[in-house]
Amino acid sequence: MMKSLVIHGKNSSPEKVEWLAKPLRKFGEVIVPEFEIEAKEGVEKALTYDFDCIAGHSRGGLIALIAAALKGKWAIAVSAPSDRRKQKEYLSKFPPGTVQYNIYQDLMKMPEYELEYSSLSYADRLKKVLLIHGEDDEMVLKEHSITLCDTIKRMGGDCELHIIPKMKHTPLGQQYQTIWSIIEDWIKRNSSSF
Repeated sequence: MMKSLVIHGKNSSPEKVEWLAKPLRKFGEVIVPEFEIEAKEGVEKALTYDFDCIAGHSRGGLIALIAAALKGKWAIAVSAPSDRRKQKEYLSKFPPGTVQYNIYQDLMKMPEYELEYSSLSYADRLKKVLLIHGEDDEMVLKEHSITLCDTIKRMGGDCELHIIPKMKHTPLGQQYQTIWSIIEDWIKRNSSSF
């Protein structure tokens, strides 16, 4: 029986990441708590849970990656930023009134330590990771996951990356089945090392 913790993204909720929790329920207990907090505090909170695998979407994915690195557990991250400075730079190009601009404004207000909180800094401690990213992510470019996966592999970890065609930052219903198949297949293939 595998214990999984699922973390939602900014301005989201446990109900809105049921698409990420659902495939994990086939393998055991899944906890999906309320997590409307920034990354550093989010990691501290995540570390208080007992889990074998931690999964997250967007900011929740960033929290999942760092918590997994610190606990030596498996991580699944969907549409997660690996470098918040790069994300901030990308979002700065959008005009006022756009969702991207609003997130850029939020990033501008963050203390320096939050922007420095990057999963890339923990790549050497990430041993078993599944990254899923949308080809057309309009919030966090797919390069975040590509760079992170390459870095994890270079540091001796096991990383698998899936770029989903036409998927934006938040998956739509028609993409759920693809994500479920990827997650279930990854867990089944790796369950001997669990």
